[in-house]
Amino acid sequence: MEIFLLRHAQPDWEPDDCAVDDPALTALGREQAQRSADALASLDFDALYASPLLRSQQSAAPLEKALQQKPVTLRWLREIELPSLAGRSSEEVTAYFAAARSRELSAWWDGLPGGESFRHFQDRIAAGIEALLSDHHRVEIHEPGEFRLWQLPAETERLLITAHEGTNAAILSHLLGLPAVPFAWMRFSTAWSGITKLRSIRFPGGAAFALEYFNRTDHLADLEAGVGGHSQ
Repeated sequence: MEIFLLRHAQPDWEPDDCAVDDPALTALGREQAQRSADALASLDFDALYASPLLRSQQSAAPLEKALQQKPVTLRWLREIELPSLAGRSSEEVTAYFAAARSRELSAWWDGLPGGESFRHFQDRIAAGIEALLSDHHRVEIHEPGEFRLWQLPAETERLLITAHEGTNAAILSHLLGLPAVPFAWMRFSTAWSGITKLRSIRFPGGAAFALEYFNRTDHLADLEAGVGGHSQ
């Protein structure tokens, strides 16, 4: 099995210096999304999935045309939930995130102030990816002794998920068998439209997932970096 994780392209978090909660892509972001679709167009995917948030939906739109396949929207793929920041200025948003990140690391388990806890977020993503693989791709979990392995179908499937830095980091952590940490999005930080690939490796009694490549951005090499706003 191969699982590709695509981070959404650059969102316009603060149009006219006024924050929005569910931003659309910037002009640069739309170009990044198209480049991602072009980079993946030569591959055959058994399924495409996307977060319901607008930045992910707009990032997945060029994939539908390039791959001739409609992405399935999955609500559990949304990023860790924040309190509404709509209407706040750029300075207010910056101050909010700076204050949140200045807390003791143990407090990060609570998530960003007023938002979803990181423990709930990690559990949501772990349950979501396990249910997706089990219900739609005939993958089961097998724990023979000390190792947690996956039972895969004989046929190799290739999946593409378009989501968020935090969501993709939580998926990576879970499928690679790493312990949850409340800074997972920093441990697996990716660029706008960065592409990551996991592949299965088979053992007697089951399979595990390996990281084939992380945060591939060569398809964006000649684009200006732009300003991305906060990390989600």
